[in-house]
Amino acid sequence: MTMSLSQIKKQFFDLKAPGSFPAGNYKAEWLGPKWFQVGASFSLNFMSFRHWWGKSFDGSDTAYNLFLPPKTTEFQMRHPMKLSLRNSPLDGNPSLILEYTKDAPFPWPYFIDEFRVLNDTDLLGMSYNKFTPSLALPFLIRKS
Repeated sequence: MTMSLSQIKKQFFDLKAPGSFPAGNYKAEWLGPKWFQVGASFSLNFMSFRHWWGKSFDGSDTAYNLFLPPKTTEFQMRHPMKLSLRNSPLDGNPSLILEYTKDAPFPWPYFIDEFRVLNDTDLLGMSYNKFTPSLALPFLIRKS
């Protein structure tokens, strides 16, 4: 059964922040109804995120987006993000917050990715515009 976007958001609010910055490569996966998954994946192609695979963490306060273009086996690391563990604009509880630098292509400097621990390998994320956090959209990243 596929969860609705509001059910996923409710689940996110019940989760806890990681105790430290993650390390490793995490493959991204859209969650929610099929129409949302297809639309989110498709729209990234027009927002400088074509062939986006996931995120790379090294345990520090910097992470990168990973891209894997067709016919390649090496990840491309792009669009660094600054990490912090602090209270969420969504519900005031602690979260792992990722913010794009001002050097990221538009519109990413205006977006935040926020994560909480779902289980030993998965982090449940919410991505939102800094000006409208209530419109957060869910995605999962899974340690590979």
